[in-house]
Amino acid sequence: MRWALSKNATLEQRSIDHVPDAERHGSPVSLFFVWFAANTSITAVVTGALFVVLGNTAFWSIPAIIIGNIAGGFFTSLHSAQGPKLGVPQMIQSRAQFGYLGAVLPLVLALMIFVGFYATGLVLGGQALANLLHVSREVGATVFAVASTVLAIYGYRHIHRFSHLAAVLSAVVFLWLFVRVGTDARADTLFSEHTFAAAPFVLGVSLAASWQLTFGPYIADYSRYLPRDTSRAATIGWTFLGSVLGGSLAMVLGALVAAIGGAAFLADQVGYLGDLGGSAWWLVLVAVLAGKLTGDTLSAYGGYMSVVTIVTTVTGQTKVGPRERALYVTLISLVALVVALAATDSFLTSFTNFLLFLLYFMTPWSAINLVDFYWVRKERYVIDDLFDPRGQYGRINVGAFAAYAIGVLIQIPFMNSSLYVGPIADRMGGAEIAWVLGLVVSGGLYYALSSKVRRAAIA
Repeated sequence: MRWALSKNATLEQRSIDHVPDAERHGSPVSLFFVWFAANTSITAVVTGALFVVLGNTAFWSIPAIIIGNIAGGFFTSLHSAQGPKLGVPQMIQSRAQFGYLGAVLPLVLALMIFVGFYATGLVLGGQALANLLHVSREVGATVFAVASTVLAIYGYRHIHRFSHLAAVLSAVVFLWLFVRVGTDARADTLFSEHTFAAAPFVLGVSLAASWQLTFGPYIADYSRYLPRDTSRAATIGWTFLGSVLGGSLAMVLGALVAAIGGAAFLADQVGYLGDLGGSAWWLVLVAVLAGKLTGDTLSAYGGYMSVVTIVTTVTGQTKVGPRERALYVTLISLVALVVALAATDSFLTSFTNFLLFLLYFMTPWSAINLVDFYWVRKERYVIDDLFDPRGQYGRINVGAFAAYAIGVLIQIPFMNSSLYVGPIADRMGGAEIAWVLGLVVSGGLYYALSSKVRRAAIA
């Protein structure tokens, strides 16, 4: 199957299969718009509000947000360079580290991420549509799910095009909202409190980092059509800039609005932002919809990639046609919609728990994937073997699983979530540093256990 290269191209034809050089196109600058739009969403605004909810002042929320986004965005953007180099989706690359069958584990975890973010996005997108069209939130979420499904089915090129519009609209509206916050009657009190609390500050940094790190499983999906000779620095740089700038702006806005809005904002995040926009309330809601539609589409698209990779692992297929693509995306959307409708009333708490929980399991995967690409195999892969259970990557890589498992287990004493607070985290007053250990330990162990592969890469 080939991507239709004419101007009349509609549905994307490729799925998890390799994109040949003849079909590569685009510029890395486009990555800025994709990741800026995905990050300047209402979900990121709500995440920023959590900094204040967790005990930070508005003053100290800002550096925590920026530090966390930079730290997490640095590691996440490194995945972006894998797209032009390999020309395959992000998660199928896990077969090179975990084995053809072993990669199913991180794929299942990634699928949980996609469905979870999709569902939380439908809750907020439903709120925006409800306020804009005067319908129920359930109807709004359903309509939003249909829109996300359609855009995901059309695929890569159309997602990039839509993100340009969403990014520009979000930038304009977010700047307007910052002006409105700055001229609010309560603005003078925003930075009057300078008390520093170490534990909430560190937890906030981890929250921002986790936001960025959870993009890791699908970063390369949106750079894999770029020409093979695309600059690595440009690919990483534009991804980093868009993601970190977008995430930081949205979270800072959320922290400031939560500080002045309090319970009113937490009760109806979308409605409060609309009211804050004043006469431009409708434009604020449209921007919320555009940004959230970008994020939900990425989740539907990434979820589709994960499901297809899992299914083809069992069936032995290497390609999936447009009809099957539409079916898989629709099924993922239905699951996310069911979750969204069930979780609406307790969204804020559920989202916090979900985001922090995912961090413990995905940072070890990210570390292993990056170490393998940059330092073990040094960007040298046999693409055909990624699709062959009898290829050089084997069925299961015990070393990768050992590094992954230890990377998860080492975090347990340092965990801080509503599900479990580790003894060390408790002694540190709730400060969260588990994700750092997950990265360092998993990456270091994988490197140490891959000496044979490293020698073969040098030869």
